[in-house]
Amino acid sequence: MDYKQIINEMTLEEKFNYLTGADINAGYKLERFPIQRMRYHDGPFGLRMKEKDNSHQEMMEQKIRSAFPNAVKGEEVPSTAFPTGCSMGATWDEELIQRVGNALGEEYSAYGINAILGPSMNIKRHPLCGRNFEYFSEDPYLSGKLGSAYVKGVQEKGVSACPKHFAANNQEYGRSDICSEVDERTLREIYLRPFEIMVKESAPWSIMCSYNRLNGIFASEHKKLLIDILREEWGFDGIVISDWGSVKNRAYSLLASVEMCMPYQEEAYGQLQDAYESGIIDNEVIDEALTRLFDFYERTRGVYEASACNFEVHHELAVEAAKKSFVLLKNENQALPLDKNKIKKLLVIGECAVNPYIGGDGSSRVANPTQVDIPLDELKKEMGDETAIAFMGIDKVDAYNNEIGPMETEIAERASESDAVIVFANQNFACHSEAIDRNYIDLPPNLEHAIKASRRVNDRVIVVLNTASAVSTEKWGYCAQAILVSWLSGQGMGRAVAETLTGKNNPSGKLPETFPKHLRDVKSLENYPGDRFKVVYEERMMVGYRHFDTNHVEPAYEFGFGLSYSEFRYSNLSLDDNELKFQIENVSDADGEEVAQVYVEFPDNSWNSHPLRELKAFKKVRIPAHSSAEVQITLDEDAFRYYSEALDKWTTEDGIYRVHVGGSSRNLPLCIETRMKQEEYITNTEYLKMR
Repeated sequence: MDYKQIINEMTLEEKFNYLTGADINAGYKLERFPIQRMRYHDGPFGLRMKEKDNSHQEMMEQKIRSAFPNAVKGEEVPSTAFPTGCSMGATWDEELIQRVGNALGEEYSAYGINAILGPSMNIKRHPLCGRNFEYFSEDPYLSGKLGSAYVKGVQEKGVSACPKHFAANNQEYGRSDICSEVDERTLREIYLRPFEIMVKESAPWSIMCSYNRLNGIFASEHKKLLIDILREEWGFDGIVISDWGSVKNRAYSLLASVEMCMPYQEEAYGQLQDAYESGIIDNEVIDEALTRLFDFYERTRGVYEASACNFEVHHELAVEAAKKSFVLLKNENQALPLDKNKIKKLLVIGECAVNPYIGGDGSSRVANPTQVDIPLDELKKEMGDETAIAFMGIDKVDAYNNEIGPMETEIAERASESDAVIVFANQNFACHSEAIDRNYIDLPPNLEHAIKASRRVNDRVIVVLNTASAVSTEKWGYCAQAILVSWLSGQGMGRAVAETLTGKNNPSGKLPETFPKHLRDVKSLENYPGDRFKVVYEERMMVGYRHFDTNHVEPAYEFGFGLSYSEFRYSNLSLDDNELKFQIENVSDADGEEVAQVYVEFPDNSWNSHPLRELKAFKKVRIPAHSSAEVQITLDEDAFRYYSEALDKWTTEDGIYRVHVGGSSRNLPLCIETRMKQEEYITNTEYLKMR
């Protein structure tokens, strides 16, 4: 198709209309040309689309109902609810995330959607951000690598990924216009770095700019961000789509290379017309944007052809992804896994055992999952008929409807006669939501009380955290023998939880964010939420584990931490031409997976300030019981670089670097040193040596 000819034949009115959405999720249809409408839909973990818009596959609903008779019919089309970003971040598994991307791409293509509005790539700057459930990590390298795998998987199926929110959108409070004030080095090393890795490694066909201002300029009008850095420096050749309603002036955003303004905005046409008539925009700018839009159309035109996807297979993948995301924080006296031959009476407490949180609220909420596995039901299946399971839900442990005295009495009676107690704990659903931030990291008092009351009469108390972000365990953690973080892990979470508690699944997830003991220990909260007009990132690079490890602040559980039913030992580290080699031995009776993590420590005599250590590589390895594996990891040049504001580029310092290897940011048994030379003249080091 000759798109250049189409552009030449388009009227100015058609061009202006085509640069802005026609409704909430679709672009303008060019009636005079053989061009289909393009559609852009949430969310990153499963499709959200009104049933009335499902014209592409009329038989899709019938096929799903026959495969999943328990699926709930609603206004939204059925789709698989995959684990959310916080869950996928905890897998540390690029291959798995790419397969999830494949499945998402298949579903979006089957429904005729050009772009998935995801993945969400923002950094978890602080634990209160209501949208942290969508984000992978507090670390830019981990976020970038997982985001890259997601994008590759989606686009292999002919659907565009649309990574978001570019950039420095790290809180929901005041997000529509607050100004994020960030110094250049911090911006480059922490907040832009995930996007840079993802753009260079997986070449997304679209990207979404954010609502906020960045250093005084709205992201939708930020030429340095969208043109100088994204396009010219990183080589991005896709389209920029605005976040919904983030464009303040359509002409100014067009000059900053926002090709698609979403959704429909009545004033957009007039803004473009006025700017054209006054010479602010010209035909060259307009036609360049249209060319990119038609390139995008060509890349995704396969979605207009009939295709199918296997929702049953996707559900199994959702279960697998959930299982690989669970993080075992504590397991004293082998409280887990449960042995169904020994557990004859089991008490389950907590409403999310029967009504689990499988995702957060807002634009990424999957409204009509194909099915939802219920934790309590799945646990009964795994334990079998020989185990009697009692349940206390919201009618028993909701402190707003029940007095503490009767609640505690019933817990004591039931827990004392049980072989183990499992408490499913969560926060209010509003704590995991777009548009609002949460105010605390504690569990609700009634659930804390239920944990403590259980522990008074039963030594085997297990807590399952059905939560999206870091939760403080300080008030109740000592009462639990085992703590399992199940996150918001999609529609297969219930089965995944049951199989993990009973040992069919060996947990292998690692924390993608630090769990602090106290909220006051988080450095970035000294500068949150700002004064409503701006928020200054005064903590600079001291985000997450960088602050805790550098400033010797003890967390409850550190970044990268996660136990297993297996036990691993590291040995024999070597480094040759940036090739790391080391051994990991599984010294237990259980086959398991370990995430080997590599951190780099900059030279002691560095002229620049650096965090104590930074994650630079990782690899997930499966190791059978009583076996060992040799792990090889290549450290590229970026592992030893930092962003120099003086040189306005990435560079390497001269000196001795320490490379640490282990199972978390604080458990690093192996270390080796390597010498790096500076890449270019920075200062007269020879003169300094002579002095």
